[in-house]
Amino acid sequence: MSTPLISIGIIFKNDIRCIERCLKALQPLRDAVPTEVLVADTGSTDGSREVAEKYADILIDFPWIDDFAAARNSVMDLASGMWFFSVDTDEYLDEDISELKAFLCASEGRKEVLASVNVRNYSTYEMDSDYSDFYALRIVRMSTGVRYEGAIHEHFNFKLPEVSTCPLNHTILHHDGYVAIRQNSEEGKAKQERNVQLIRKGLEKNPDNLLLCMQLLESAPAASISDYKEHLCKTVRLVKEKKPGWEQLGPPILRSALYMGETLALPEWEDWLKLAEEWFSESMFIRLDGQYAAFVHYWNTGKNPEEALRRGRLYLQALEDYRNGADPLASMMSPLQMATPFSESMAKMSMLGAYCNHDQVENAFELVKSLNYPLLDHSQIAALMGSLQDIHFKSTLDTSAVVAGIWEEVNRPEEERKNNIQRKRAFLQVAGRTFPDKNREAEKSKENFVRHAYTLYLPLREQCDLGRAAAVMDMETAPEMEAVLNEVEDWNGFSIHALAHALECGARFPLPGKLMAIEDMEGVARRLAQRKGNICGLAARAADEDLSGWQALTWARGLVIAAVRVFEWKKPEGENAERPEEEKGQGVRLARIFAKIEGIFIGRYYKADMLSDEAIYVLPPMHRFGWHCSQAFELLDGGDTQGYVRQLRAGLDLYGDVAEMVEFLLDYTPELQAPQPSAELLALAEQIRTVLAGFGPNDPAVAALKQSEVYQKVAYLIEGLEPPVVGGLMQ
Repeated sequence: MSTPLISIGIIFKNDIRCIERCLKALQPLRDAVPTEVLVADTGSTDGSREVAEKYADILIDFPWIDDFAAARNSVMDLASGMWFFSVDTDEYLDEDISELKAFLCASEGRKEVLASVNVRNYSTYEMDSDYSDFYALRIVRMSTGVRYEGAIHEHFNFKLPEVSTCPLNHTILHHDGYVAIRQNSEEGKAKQERNVQLIRKGLEKNPDNLLLCMQLLESAPAASISDYKEHLCKTVRLVKEKKPGWEQLGPPILRSALYMGETLALPEWEDWLKLAEEWFSESMFIRLDGQYAAFVHYWNTGKNPEEALRRGRLYLQALEDYRNGADPLASMMSPLQMATPFSESMAKMSMLGAYCNHDQVENAFELVKSLNYPLLDHSQIAALMGSLQDIHFKSTLDTSAVVAGIWEEVNRPEEERKNNIQRKRAFLQVAGRTFPDKNREAEKSKENFVRHAYTLYLPLREQCDLGRAAAVMDMETAPEMEAVLNEVEDWNGFSIHALAHALECGARFPLPGKLMAIEDMEGVARRLAQRKGNICGLAARAADEDLSGWQALTWARGLVIAAVRVFEWKKPEGENAERPEEEKGQGVRLARIFAKIEGIFIGRYYKADMLSDEAIYVLPPMHRFGWHCSQAFELLDGGDTQGYVRQLRAGLDLYGDVAEMVEFLLDYTPELQAPQPSAELLALAEQIRTVLAGFGPNDPAVAALKQSEVYQKVAYLIEGLEPPVVGGLMQ
C-alpha cells in the first residue's frame, strides 16, 4: 500500500446494527485516493469486531475508560496519512465524494489545517424524514500535532477562528445515532444517561466551562434532568459574565434558553430574547432558531399575532441569507435546528396557519406557493389543504395551478415517495369535508365568504373523481351532471354529497349503459343513508321509476333497504314522548315502498316454489321478512287488517331484527287505529255521565247500566281507557 493521503479513524463498541454500512460506504474514497482505515474496539461482544476485521487496515483493542478523547487519540496515534478523518459507526459517507477528493488531491498547495464536513442528523432510522445539518470539524492535517480533548463530545484542541479551516459543505456524513434517543428507547435512554454522566463529571472539575454547560443543555430533555431550570439560568448567567468562549458559545446557549424558556414558561424569556438580539444580532442561532422560537412564543400566547408573524418573516429572511453564505461557521458550535428544508416547511406551515387565522390570504397564498411539497408528511398535507381551502373560499386568487401541483405530488408512486398513500388519503379526507350541506351552509353564513371551498377542486375534473364531484356540485341541470357522473372511476370514493345533489336534481342512477353490481349499488345506497339526508325521498323516487330493468330495480331495492335500516323505528323514550304525525306517516310510507320493491324483486328473483312456507326458510332474512311484508300490505289494501297483522307477525318470526319496525307499523298504520268518536257518540257519553251522577256508586241501577249495549259503546270515553285496538304485538 502506498503512503496514505488520508487516515480514517473509527472507534466502536457493539455496533453490529451499523458498522458494516459505515465501513462499506468508505470504499469509493478508498478507490479514489490512497486511504487507510484504522479502528479501535472498546469492548464489543456482539460480533462487531468480526465485521471490522473484514474492512480495517489496522484493528486494535482499547479498554473503555469513560473518555472519548482518549479512545480517539489511541487511533490517531496509529495514523500515517497526511490528513486524519474521524468517522463514527452510526454514520456513513455519502456516495458523492467529489468535493472531498478535490480537497485531498490539492493538499500540497493548501494553507488550511482543518476541514469541516456536513453531519446530517436524521430523526428516523429510515433516514427519509426530518433531519438537521451540523458542520463538524472532522478532518485535520496530521503535521499540526493536534489532539482530541473532552471526555464527551470530544473536539480538536484548536482555538477557532485562529486556525484556517476549509468548509466541505457538500461532503455529507449521514448519521442516525440520535434516533434511539428521540424515540426514547431503552438503548437511547442508556446512551443519554451515559452522556449526561460524563458531562457532569467534567462540570464537577470545571463548573464554569461554557462548552460543557451547553452540552448538558443539549444532551437531554428538561424532564430528565431535575435541576435543568437551575442549570439553564446558570449557563445564561455565565454568558452574561463573559466567561471564556462566550462569544462563540453564547448564541447557541441563548438559542437553547429561548426554546426551553418558552417550553417551561420561564419569566426570564423576554430578558433572554432582548439579550440575544443585543449581543448576537448577526448570529444565525438568533436570526434563525431564535426568531422561530420568538414566533412560536408570541403565537402561543395569542397576545400579539402581528408580532408573531413579524418574527416569522425575520426567520425566513435569515434562512435566505444563511443559504446565500451568511455566518457559514455558525453550525460548527451546534446544529442549527431551523436551517433545513424540513424545518423551513414546518415553520412555513405554522406561519400559514397564523396568516389564515387572521384573514391575511395574500400572504398565506405566497407561503403556499413557496412550500416544498415533497417534504411534507401526511399531517402537513392535511394542514396545507385546510389552509388552501380557507384561502380559496375567502378570495378570488387563482389557486388552480397550486391545487393541481399538490395533487400531482401526492399521486407519485409509492416507490418514488414513501408514505404517499397516507399523503393522498389526507388530501382526499380534507377535500371531502367541503361537500356536506352543513359545511357549505356554514361557509355562506360567514362575512368573508367569496366562493365555496369545494370549488378549489374544479381544476381536477380531468384528473380524478374528486374533481368530478366538485364539477357535479357546481352544476344545476341533470343532463350535464349525468355527463360527469358517466366519467366516475370509483363509486366507493366518489363524494356521496355530490351524488345526492345530482339525484335530488333529477339525475338518473345507475347511468344508462354503465352496469353496476348489486354490492356496489348497496354500498352507494348505504353511504347515502349514512349521510342523514333525504334517503326516504330518494327511495320513493326510485320506486316510482320504471322497474322493468334489473339495474333500476336493484338500485331501488338498495335505496329502500338502506332507508329501512337507518329509519328511527324505535319508540321515543319517556312517558309523554310522542312522535310527530309527519314522522308516523313517513315510516308507514317507507314500509309500503319496501313491501312494493321486495315483492317485485323477490317475485322476479326466485322461482315460485321457493316462496312456499317450507322453502322460504332458505332465503336471506331480509328477503323472508320482505316477502311477508309485501303480503301484509296486499291484505291491508284488500281490507283484511287481521291478515295484515298475521303477515307482519309471521315475518317477525322469521327475522327478529325487524321487531321495532313491526311494532311501529302496528302502532301507526292508520287502518289499525280506532276511529275518532263522532259528535253523536260524544253526546251519548255525556248523557250517560249525567245519569250516573244521579246514583251512588253501589246502586244496582249503575251495575245494570254498565252491562247495557249502549254503555259498552262509550265505556272507553267515560272511563278514560285507550280506544279499542284492532291488532298489536300484545294482543
